[in-house]
Amino acid sequence: MGTKGDFEALRSIRRSKLNNNFEYRYGAQNQWRVLVANTRELREKAFRLVYDVYIREGYELRYGRESGLWCTIHHLHPATTIFLAEKEGRLAGSVSVMPDSRLGLPTDRIFPEPLADLRKAGRRLSEISSLVVTEEPGGIPPELAMHLYRLAHLASLRLMKSTDIVASVMAHHRDFYSRFLLFDDVSEAPRLSPKTDQQVSYVRLNLETMKERYEQRYARATGRRNLYRWFFQNEDEPDMLDWLRRSRSPMTTEDLYYFGAQKTNILAKAGHEVIAILEEEYRLAGAAGG
Repeated sequence: MGTKGDFEALRSIRRSKLNNNFEYRYGAQNQWRVLVANTRELREKAFRLVYDVYIREGYELRYGRESGLWCTIHHLHPATTIFLAEKEGRLAGSVSVMPDSRLGLPTDRIFPEPLADLRKAGRRLSEISSLVVTEEPGGIPPELAMHLYRLAHLASLRLMKSTDIVASVMAHHRDFYSRFLLFDDVSEAPRLSPKTDQQVSYVRLNLETMKERYEQRYARATGRRNLYRWFFQNEDEPDMLDWLRRSRSPMTTEDLYYFGAQKTNILAKAGHEVIAILEEEYRLAGAAGG
């Protein structure tokens, strides 16, 4: 992330706003760009990128073998937000933010117990999923991954009004989430993901207490370690939110069936009940008919 250049992306958004052209860029020459995947073409690029990265990592995927797309039933929810990053025109990373709904969340299939407890307590959940980065500049944490994570956090907190972010992360990354990102809950015993056949850990971040805890831990830190500044001392957050709201757009029902039936057989596997839930979610989102 660096120091002086931490908010280069925000300055780029403000400059572009003058031309009514909202962009999230960063880097010495603004060579990195993050988009909201809000069209069929951009979503397909994101799904293909995630699939390709997972294959290169050696995952035993249960989805996407025929289509070459990592697209699950939760990606098809109209409120799911997908970010796609590129560097000088080359795809470089992606992350998805998924709302809790009658479909549940991806983590329900692996760690149903803690999510059930959170819902009983009245918590509003969202999930960060499909986070991939193809190029990681030197240092920890990788810069692009942190830009993607910051946008996912903003979408969860401000757009989805979540109280908690949950995720199923690779078990060997659990210390990063507990010691660096300060997630409240990180499971000690990993479980096998039915989608990737990988050992994953459950993690949860309480968004209502995050600011206080980050201030206590990071407010005096310098450079890339100052996560309090990275997340909470953002004078340009209103510009970021305006860009997100303008860019965010649900799939049309045509795209729902393009990805769920034409490109994959997700909908057929899910069954009529799940299809009915999705169709109702699309009606509520006002996306029916494109």
